[in-house]
Order: sequence, then structure tokens, then C-alpha cells
Amino acid sequence: MKIAFLASPRPAAQGALEELTGRYGQTAAVDADCIVTIGGDGTVLKALHAVLPMPAKPVFAMRTESSVGFLCNPLRTNGLAERLHSAVSLELPVLQAEIEETGGGRRVLFGINEIVLIRQRLQEAKLHVALGGQANPMIISGDGLMLATPLGSTAYSRSLGGPRLPLRSSLLTLTGIAIRRPADWSHIVLSDRAILDVEVVEASHHPVRIETAIDAVPDIRRAQLFCNREREATLLFDRVAQNDSWTAFGRSC
Repeated sequence: MKIAFLASPRPAAQGALEELTGRYGQTAAVDADCIVTIGGDGTVLKALHAVLPMPAKPVFAMRTESSVGFLCNPLRTNGLAERLHSAVSLELPVLQAEIEETGGGRRVLFGINEIVLIRQRLQEAKLHVALGGQANPMIISGDGLMLATPLGSTAYSRSLGGPRLPLRSSLLTLTGIAIRRPADWSHIVLSDRAILDVEVVEASHHPVRIETAIDAVPDIRRAQLFCNREREATLLFDRVAQNDSWTAFGRSC
């Protein structure tokens, strides 16, 4: 099996990287059968985003002692090949945002856990939000909005009071960030086939940026958010670890 290793710059991760590449070699990601990360969740998300354009590149993550590593397996340098062969896979949906900037430029971002629209300055964000095919849009005022996948619903979205979605469900959650108006609105659960059209109201006076775990675009005018059904990311887990720590609603803490 050809393996591409990606490690955090921290000393423990770099030490493990040296040992593992000495034993298994180092393959370019584009030619590898599997990506193995060493570090924490930030390293995992960086790898997942990097391999999105590549076909069938599963990621097996190992956490160092200094990392929480919610998405990671324990770090062991022995028996890696056997662990990879017996690992179980988790297919992760990929969110996409098609963005128009205030200057007229266009960008596309992809998100594994969530895509966030957030105010850039002290002024609150004012967002015109329409669910594709429905005639009753909302005007939402506050710090921003987040569209999260089931895995993302167990992280940042959950800390904002969003619902925890079943891990393998065909659902998304749209969660508000410090919403002022409507006063009684905080989140909504959507089908993963939903398409959200978001327009920034008075974008020059209430600037908004859009961001993922690894990228951000400032000064946006509008964005269309949806689940890209032609893309997916794959995480690998030790079979025992997956059985012990994952439930229908995500990974237990």
C-alpha cells in the first residue's frame, strides 16, 4: 500500500513522521492509496480538503498526545499497514458555496464540517436567506449563520445551540450565530438536498465574509450553499475504536 504522510509541525508529530516514513516510505498524495495524518483535527481537515479533487483518497488520522483529535485514532507507529487494511470507513458529505464578491469576483469554497457566514466588523450581518423553491425568505440579523453537516453538527454548531444530527443521516443544520432578529429563531434542520441562497443586505455597510476550516473569502455579496452530491470525503477508523466511541449521533466525548 502506498501511503502519503502529512504531519503537524509539532515535535511529537515530526518525530513520528520520521519513524513512519523510514518504515513505509513517503508517496506523493496524488499517487497514494491512503493519506495518513499525524497531529490533531486541524491536520485532518487540511488533508481532507487537499484530497477533495482526487479520486478515492481515504484519510487515516492519528493524534499526538498534545491534540484533542476528535477525528483521530491513537498514534502508534507499529502495525500501521494492518490497521489500514482492517479499518472501517466513514463517508463524509461535502458542502459547497458558490460566492459572488462585492467587487464582482466569483469563488467556490468546499467545507467538510461547516460553512460559516460571519460579520467582518462591529456592525451586525444582515442576511436575506431563501430556501430554494420556497417563496418565504427570511431576513436574519446577527453575527452570522452556519450550515453544518451531521459531523459538523457535533462541533462548532453544537456549541451555538444547534441540534446534534445522526451521523449517517441525510440532514443538514442551519444554525444562527448570536441572532438578534428574528428574536425566536436559532436554527433549522434541512434535507441534504436543500439549496440555500443567501444575499448580504447593505453589503458595503454590513460586510460579511464566508469561511471554512481552511479558507475564507471577505466582502461577499451573495452565496449559494448546498451539499455537493458528486463529492465526498472518507475517514478511516480503527475498527475497535469506531465501535467504542461512535454512536448514531456522532463520536462520544
